[in-house]
Amino acid sequence: MKNNLSRRDFLKGASAAALGVASVGFVAGCSPAESAPAASTPAAPGAPSGGGSSWKTPQNFSAQATDAGSYDVVVVGHGYAGVCAARELAEQGKKVALIERQAEDTYTALGNESAGINSKLVNKITKGNQYKDVDPVEYYQNWTAITGNQINPGLVMKYCQTMGENIDWYYDSLTDADIASLTHTGSPAEGETWPHLLPNIGPIKFYPGVISAYAQECNQTKIQGYNREKAKAAGAEFFFATRGLQIMQENGAITGVIAQSMTDNSYKKYGCKAVVVATGGFADNQEMLNDLMPDIANNLTEGEEWKNAFGGARFANPGAAEASQYQGDGIKMAHWAGAHLESIVAGMNAKHIQAPTSMNNFPQAVWVRSNGKRFQNEFYPVVEQRGVPNVYMAHDEKINCVFDSEFVEYRQYTVPQHGMFSPSKASIESLKESMKTAYEKFKGTYVAPAESGTPAASGPFDPVEFIADDTLEGLAGQLGLTGDAVSAFVEQIGRYNKYCEQGFDEEFGRHKEVLFPVKKAPFYAVAGNPGLGEVMCTCGGIITDADQNALDANFKPIPGLYVSGNDCGRRFGVEYITPTPGVSLGMAITLGRECGKSVARYLG
Repeated sequence: MKNNLSRRDFLKGASAAALGVASVGFVAGCSPAESAPAASTPAAPGAPSGGGSSWKTPQNFSAQATDAGSYDVVVVGHGYAGVCAARELAEQGKKVALIERQAEDTYTALGNESAGINSKLVNKITKGNQYKDVDPVEYYQNWTAITGNQINPGLVMKYCQTMGENIDWYYDSLTDADIASLTHTGSPAEGETWPHLLPNIGPIKFYPGVISAYAQECNQTKIQGYNREKAKAAGAEFFFATRGLQIMQENGAITGVIAQSMTDNSYKKYGCKAVVVATGGFADNQEMLNDLMPDIANNLTEGEEWKNAFGGARFANPGAAEASQYQGDGIKMAHWAGAHLESIVAGMNAKHIQAPTSMNNFPQAVWVRSNGKRFQNEFYPVVEQRGVPNVYMAHDEKINCVFDSEFVEYRQYTVPQHGMFSPSKASIESLKESMKTAYEKFKGTYVAPAESGTPAASGPFDPVEFIADDTLEGLAGQLGLTGDAVSAFVEQIGRYNKYCEQGFDEEFGRHKEVLFPVKKAPFYAVAGNPGLGEVMCTCGGIITDADQNALDANFKPIPGLYVSGNDCGRRFGVEYITPTPGVSLGMAITLGRECGKSVARYLG
């Protein structure tokens, strides 16, 4: 969907935000009849409406709320950060209530992989590929280099220094059978070797060490359940099918959370002295995407729109989007209570995934535009940032990834990060078969295998179709290049091969360890379009201090208001990054527990 927000609209939204912050104290104490919505409406403040910033306007639900008891702290959201904060607080003897929008019997965790740097568990599941401990300071320095220091230094350092122990704490209820079902990505499996797994590209470093819970017998939903049961055993109470809507304050102090039952639409007030907001972001709220991810929204060209993790239109079915738990409820609540918003929120996959070909997963190739020329460093180290130039390209212009017959070797040069190509025996054999098929189709000798009776795969993860040719000129023709673009293409590949020989890229600075020539026929290509706006999840929103205490408009702590997980800002800069795959879950687990510790100290 074309984003129609003008600069004037944006400034209006900013003014509304300022007014919203100024009026929070008044709204919480005003006459309920003046601002509360009708009880029969399953309140959806800020749901997609196609324009404006209505989500920033504070809402008041106090008139309809009945008392639901008093607690030391209410945690809003059962995700990784929320359940870890609740468990930690309960184990420290605090009276905790956790409210969660999903129903208990259908509760599903989002995500599978958690970074396990410096954890003992990751070594148990790698079966022979033992990981060495990583210096937390080095990990932090690398993180700041990738993000351009656009982070909360104390918060990210806390993650780096405590990630190992907190990951092991989160997984401490797993049985031997559970552990046996876990896998790992970013490093070879037992019995395999990956001779070209690179520890760095130039100054940017990468660290294997991922815990993957894809098996049905032990997935993240089950593991969160283990943590929930430990929290319950320590006295925490859980309220499912309950949507947090409003944080109550009196004279600057937190007094409670108003929530709505998703079953009967009733409103209840959970009294408390502190709140942990951890509702998981706003990926299904179009207004918030437009407001808080302007680097994407302002660059969507005609025909482009916000997409889900599988390349589909995110708001094609508004009812489904509104029903999602990722409406930004926590960010709205915190902002209405005076919390400071980030100017730009990071998004997972927002700039670098191009369904269906996932072009950024071909960094070993040479990328050329329709004019036959390169346009960037194809193997920029961080995959999430590799696609940034795509933001400033027409989405209907093809990008062509070009390589030669030696690509099976070059493809194995990779780094452990989000969306990496895994050079396993199976994936290499699949690559060989794809290249063989492409060449046979070019020669006219291809014979399709007999149907196995198994339905063909469909969707964005279909096998990529390669194009093959004996000459570069012929390949250019198959890619649709004509006239001067063909000669420019051939000349470009010649210049690039020169860079490979001399060991430095004069055009875009590609590092010599990943300069792979395109010399040996037959030649191949994968063609696809730039992608923009495909968001798996959002990764920020509220500015906090290093203890995850929300800061107000003047960057002063708001007593008792804490924000964690994907509602917490200044962790990734302006785009999600993965020096290790799974840092999103790993950080939510680690900082969720650390947030619980911070709240416990506040409560005394």
